[in-house]
Amino acid sequence: MSIARKPKPPLAPGPVDVEALIRRGGSTPARRPAVADSPVILRVPAAILARVDEAVARRPLRTPRHRWLLEAIQEKLEREAAEPARRS
Repeated sequence: MSIARKPKPPLAPGPVDVEALIRRGGSTPARRPAVADSPVILRVPAAILARVDEAVARRPLRTPRHRWLLEAIQEKLEREAAEPARRS
């Protein structure tokens, strides 16, 4: 049989000086980004996914597949945004 100390009762909170608490103030909470991440289910054919995995493996630094896909999407969006400027 093990012996343990008798648990101490929790300390009862004392009176709170609400005015002092208000005068002390505090900092504002950190702002969240304007747009939160949105989960997306993406179905990719096995052959394309194999090519993506090969490209990821060729990177000199370890890069997750997710990051590689986000970079590819970003590059495509930037190219498409530049296309109307070339046509004009």
